[in-house]
Amino acid sequence: MLQKIEQFILHHHLIKDGDVIVVGLSGGPDSVFLLHTLVELQKKYNLTLIAAHLNHEWRPEADQEQQDCQQLAHALNIPFVTIKRSELPSIFKQNSSSEESGRKMRRYFLEKVLHEHSAHHIALAHHAQDQEETFFIRLIRGASLTGLTAIKPKHGFYIRPLLETPKATILEWLHSHHIAYAHDKTNESVDYLRNCIRLTVLPALRACDKRFENNFIATLNRLKITENFLEHLAQETLTHISSTQNNQQTINIAHFFTTHEALHHRLLLAWLINEKVPFPPTQAFLNEIIRFMQNPQGGVHKIHTTWSLIKKQNQLYIQQVYKKSKS
Repeated sequence: MLQKIEQFILHHHLIKDGDVIVVGLSGGPDSVFLLHTLVELQKKYNLTLIAAHLNHEWRPEADQEQQDCQQLAHALNIPFVTIKRSELPSIFKQNSSSEESGRKMRRYFLEKVLHEHSAHHIALAHHAQDQEETFFIRLIRGASLTGLTAIKPKHGFYIRPLLETPKATILEWLHSHHIAYAHDKTNESVDYLRNCIRLTVLPALRACDKRFENNFIATLNRLKITENFLEHLAQETLTHISSTQNNQQTINIAHFFTTHEALHHRLLLAWLINEKVPFPPTQAFLNEIIRFMQNPQGGVHKIHTTWSLIKKQNQLYIQQVYKKSKS
């Protein structure tokens, strides 16, 4: 099992010798298993590990789980960093206990720890079943191919070494080694879409065909190969339909519409990312831009509080609008 995880880590270039890694430790089975796994690899790759725990203070067990995480890190001789939700900046204190606000809090905290310790990565414990759940959630919500490729092994600072490790394998290992972990009862409620998929859809698929797990991973990997090819093609095509003026990439609209429709959204995404423009990556947002480009008249299309698209003489470029300070 450890050898398979190590092969996955090496195949996706998740770590290298001497890396400093912040490990997100919730106290649940997945993160406890991840910490033990990285400890097993620590000496071989000269890793420095830091266990980081965010106490959401949403459940009565939260303080006990924080103590358990601290004791586990101490037993493994790993530095431990923690913070409570009430100690975060005021913007987080106003949020409800939703999945999205929890994600934002964790991201803020983990990245804060990463920068404070000059770490290279943040390791998260997403596993094979998380990948399956995310795929079906995005399928239900009408995602594109990019969305359906689900969770990536590496994205920015974040690495996910367990992405092809089955949940059953994680639990079996923990039980066989008599290692305790926290149990979140909210994971049993089908009121949440992710839980509903985990508890009803995935068991049904496994019951239909025992090959589901392996074939799902194989299919997802094929989708990722296609996705990577299309990303590369979009960047390559963008260089042919654009020019650089005043250190800014400008799109030739006529050339844009000679490309295949399947590339249109990808070209716009690549362009906006290249230009470091903040935007919501939704289908509706991108369709609005395309309609603006199709309009024969020139004009201005606001895409952010301080950013606009300017269309002039068959060229599309981005302009940042600075607010005038009050005198």
